[in-house]
Amino acid sequence: MKYHIRPMLKFSSVAISLIIACAACTAPQTQESQSVYPQVWKSTLSQDHPLVGKIWSPEQAAFVTEETLLQSVVESDLVFLGEKHDNADHHLLQAWLTDKFAASGRRPAVVFEMIGEERQDVIDSHRAKYPKDASGLGAALSWEKSGWPDWSEYQPIADTALRHDAPLIAGNLPRGQVRNVGRKGLSALPAARQQRLHLDETMQADYGNTMLEIVTKGHCGLMPRSALGPMVTVQRVKDAVLADNMIQAYARAETDSAILIAGGGHARRDIGAPQTAARLAPNAGIITVVFIEVDDSSTDPADYAGNFSAETLPFDFVWFTPRANNRDYCAELKQRFSGHKKP
Repeated sequence: MKYHIRPMLKFSSVAISLIIACAACTAPQTQESQSVYPQVWKSTLSQDHPLVGKIWSPEQAAFVTEETLLQSVVESDLVFLGEKHDNADHHLLQAWLTDKFAASGRRPAVVFEMIGEERQDVIDSHRAKYPKDASGLGAALSWEKSGWPDWSEYQPIADTALRHDAPLIAGNLPRGQVRNVGRKGLSALPAARQQRLHLDETMQADYGNTMLEIVTKGHCGLMPRSALGPMVTVQRVKDAVLADNMIQAYARAETDSAILIAGGGHARRDIGAPQTAARLAPNAGIITVVFIEVDDSSTDPADYAGNFSAETLPFDFVWFTPRANNRDYCAELKQRFSGHKKP
């Protein structure tokens, strides 16, 4: 399939400054950072942490302003916004960036990791009947059965997209296909799609080792590494499918860009969806922004690279936020596994 790739648009710093100035007229500001936010923080833990509200550029090894971030985002064609799924502030900041992006004159499609491809007809049917009803979209998708955080947390993103008449795209592999990939490997996908997404090529050793380390950490070391190979394959396929749906959304006649709403791991430049996107659309401008909860024991942004099994944070920008909770996910996973002889 040949994609029509548009040249990257350029926007003046004056235009971006006007966008930020307009936001500053109504948005509350934190005393410490004097940052332009769409709301006060909803997450209550560690709001006074010195990194909260700051934006870090790993490439520059320096903090940057919202103006710098917005300038880079608006000049990009493919925007990856990585979140921690259960942090409401991450979704509100995703909505805010999406709003500023569209308000600048860009025409994005908004792609959701949380919605399987097979649900696109549900989105399109609902929008045809209720073009501006983001609340009802959650009910139409039976979101309460999806296992994701409550629709009210994602609704601000959908509200923003509908307000700007941006296409909403179901971005992920259907759950049934995910299970089949876990059982059968790449053979669960049609050969044509494997080839288009470069999945028929041998996985590079560095990629495989890094992904295996991430999956091992993600399961808190409770599963033997030898059992995690299928999960590495699933992650690789999901990243590729998210990128594929993003590129197809970008190539639509009514759009000139695409925004991906996904977990932080999918937004990694080194091994995530941006890697496949760069191969599918080599002329597109790509940017990755991740929202990270602060850790009370870490005040140096560089310390957070270890959370991603990387030497440096694998994103273009990192926006630090308070924590939504202090859940011990490893303790919860260990308790779940305790009822099984073999995890």
